[in-house]
Amino acid sequence: MSFEDIKLLLTGKFGEGVIVGEETTGLQPALLIDPDRIVEVCLELRNNPNTYFDFLSCLTGVDYGVGRFGVVYNLASIPNKLQLTLKVSKDNDGDEDNLPAFPSVSSVYSTADWHEREAYDLVGIFFENHPDLRRILLPDDWEGYPLRKGYKAAEYYKGIKIGYPAQLADEEVEYRTPVAQAAKYSLALEKYNKKIANASVEDMVLNMGPQHPSTHGVLRLELITDGEIVKEVIPHMGYLHRCFEKHAESLTYQQTIPFTDRMDYLASMNNGHAFVMGVERMMGIDQDIPKRVEYIRVLVCEMNRIASHLIAIGTYGIDIGAFTPFLWCFRDREHIMGMLEWASGSRMLYNYIWVGGLFYDLPVGFEERCREFVDYFKPKMVELNQLLTDNQIFISRTANVGVLPLDVAINYGCSGPMLRGSGLKWDLRRIDNYSVYPELDFDVPVGKGEMGKVGDCWDRYKVRVDEIAQSLKMIEQCLNRLQNELKRTIDFDPRAKMPRKITPKPQDYYVRCEGAKGELGFYFIADGKSEIPLRVKARAPSFSNLSVLPELAKGVMIADLIAIVGSIDFVLGEVDR
Repeated sequence: MSFEDIKLLLTGKFGEGVIVGEETTGLQPALLIDPDRIVEVCLELRNNPNTYFDFLSCLTGVDYGVGRFGVVYNLASIPNKLQLTLKVSKDNDGDEDNLPAFPSVSSVYSTADWHEREAYDLVGIFFENHPDLRRILLPDDWEGYPLRKGYKAAEYYKGIKIGYPAQLADEEVEYRTPVAQAAKYSLALEKYNKKIANASVEDMVLNMGPQHPSTHGVLRLELITDGEIVKEVIPHMGYLHRCFEKHAESLTYQQTIPFTDRMDYLASMNNGHAFVMGVERMMGIDQDIPKRVEYIRVLVCEMNRIASHLIAIGTYGIDIGAFTPFLWCFRDREHIMGMLEWASGSRMLYNYIWVGGLFYDLPVGFEERCREFVDYFKPKMVELNQLLTDNQIFISRTANVGVLPLDVAINYGCSGPMLRGSGLKWDLRRIDNYSVYPELDFDVPVGKGEMGKVGDCWDRYKVRVDEIAQSLKMIEQCLNRLQNELKRTIDFDPRAKMPRKITPKPQDYYVRCEGAKGELGFYFIADGKSEIPLRVKARAPSFSNLSVLPELAKGVMIADLIAIVGSIDFVLGEVDR
């Protein structure tokens, strides 16, 4: 279904007034929707068999800097392999006591729950009828909304000097929480506090984390339990918030690349690849990138994917009680870390993939050493499978536990091994065919319920194990190309296609790629004048994947909750950003 067909469908269903405008100048056309009708529109687009936009990839709150606020919805149709951008916006009209509010679409897409909370937390956009509109990354008593253009940071918080630059805006504007919206927020906070107070009377309220080893970082899980049975899980995050999106609106596109590394710091190459790919498309230079550069990008990304999956498998084993696989996985990961450090000069945060090229060509002898690693590692994976994958104790702890039905996974915006573990063959390397992935031969592993039910913890684990084998297969193909027709030459310059000045034409653009944890996306707003973007939103796969935890944890044993959390494989640097 084309963009024009979607317009006709909506106007035929809701009348001409439902679409208040459209943007067709950029790479991705967008429909401007009447804010009061956005829920109806999303529901129709999701349920209509002709469109079936069943996946909300990204939801972005935007302060356009001219007294106007908006929300951008990037939708995807998995059956039809389509993408669509919807926008709603309102003028503030100078009313500081009642800033614009939009209807919540969390009743249509469950993943919107957390995305809307984030838009409220950082941009100060309110969502009517949201079930739990509390701050999600910042403390409850934080003053102001940091992603507003005129935001002025307080010098101190609870007596602690923040150290953030006092002025980033042209004017010194002290933003305060609007009176009317503060009252609504107080009601949401009061409702949450009352629920916890009531639960502590008849049930037990336990805190798992933020220092618990099984929470894989600084995540706090608030558990309401009846004995050993978990009745409800309330995740609390924000302990590792490093202000990526605030940095992105203060730095040039090229200067922002090192900050992408700090999101999923276990798969930094993939982060940089996605960001750079989006900028190159906006600049119109994506077809000019030399083939050798593209193959090197895929090579290092797949190596980094293996390293990330080894962390997931090793730590998952130790969560369950298997110590030896943890040591084996970290041992083999060290080989990859050493090679990526050899190529980039850095152990984890690489800053290797740049707009238009690479920091440097591969070192002499890298391809040979990489091939040696592949030959060494293949039998090691066979041993790991014998030790953990087929271990009956491990199977009994993970099979039929944490079953994630496919429709629930899609509704919560789950992607990557989380989604494929539920049986859907959805891999953006195949769906979007970006970079040189169309030239590579590889399979897309999915959960099959071999040991229990489709979508259980064992399936999610097994998908990652199988993906390592596929990444090895891709690495070998990249090495064959790089050592044959794409050999290094003395005059090859990996920076030759780098633009001197990165100033994309005015446009909005959402780029997505298959990161180690799932769909990693960046939503850009370029004004066409500056090398600094107006807005960059990072769509972190760990953020959406983690949001399904309360649904998965209902009615399970506390011990099984550990298995479920480990099967998600999230990184808090990516959740919090």
